[in-house]
Amino acid sequence: MARKLKGKKNGKGLKHQLLNYQYLEKKTTNNHNSKHINTTGNKSQTKDKNTDKIISTSNLPKKSASLTVKDKFIPFDNEDSTVMLVGEGDFSFAKSLIVNKYIKAENLIVTSYDSGVKELTLKYPNSFQENYCFLTQLNIPIFFQIDVTQLIKSFKLSKRTTWNKIVPSFDDKKIDYIMFNFPHNGKGIKDQERNIYEHQILMSRFFQNCLEFYKLVNTKKQSTCLAGYLTSSLTGPSTSNHNTDIIGKVIVSLFCGEPYDSWQIKLLGKQNGDWKVERSNKFQWDHYPGYKHKRTNSEMTTTKPAQERSARIYIFEQKKKDKNQQ
Repeated sequence: MARKLKGKKNGKGLKHQLLNYQYLEKKTTNNHNSKHINTTGNKSQTKDKNTDKIISTSNLPKKSASLTVKDKFIPFDNEDSTVMLVGEGDFSFAKSLIVNKYIKAENLIVTSYDSGVKELTLKYPNSFQENYCFLTQLNIPIFFQIDVTQLIKSFKLSKRTTWNKIVPSFDDKKIDYIMFNFPHNGKGIKDQERNIYEHQILMSRFFQNCLEFYKLVNTKKQSTCLAGYLTSSLTGPSTSNHNTDIIGKVIVSLFCGEPYDSWQIKLLGKQNGDWKVERSNKFQWDHYPGYKHKRTNSEMTTTKPAQERSARIYIFEQKKKDKNQQ
């Protein structure tokens, strides 16, 4: 299970000093022969019973409000980062990224596993059309029938149909991030062991495909790089050498608890492309206003609202090899 971040605890010393001050002040009011308290100006003072010196309580450290406020965590470097979202549902997450200025419209690609607008409208009748129209008005590239376990094949990349022809706006751009938000195969498998196994297969192939996809689309030598890609079975991690400069990062968000913990997402990344976790943090629902997590199959709500469920974001990067190992 992913370790939860622990917040800082308030020191007991401060509380003790304040209580001591309040006690002495009350005692002085009731007993004129008690220790002297000087209230010159707006600064209250009292004697330290250990040193017998006058100390100013106004200089005592105050409880910082920042300790109770969560640090904002957005998985991208800045809005100039380029991102491809895979496995999108009703497109509300994609819209949220743009509205909240986490990513510029010209730097976003949105993909869905579903067949097209008609299927998604039937699946999400109350939300999809509005989100879809918002994205299309900004000319954001949207692709349907994109299988995360067969990215190159799904985009129909070939020696003739290169990436710059499919997404002309990304001709001079590398993709920095591929993000899979709350992955699920939608099969509704009741047997938990089989359910876990099926999703481990899904994520294993996803990690493998991300590596192969990055090596293809983030280099200008596409015709040369395509040799052998479309015939590759992708049944195991790539053993070929590659330039880590062209390999972007992979972002995965998952709910905490079972069966998700048993997927062992970190291990799957390591075993399928030598991905390692660069950073991880809680998924902060409040920082994505407008985003409403949807079930893979429909708009039906889950037993517990997603926003009330604990989740994490994992950012994977390629493990850099020592020069001696290359």
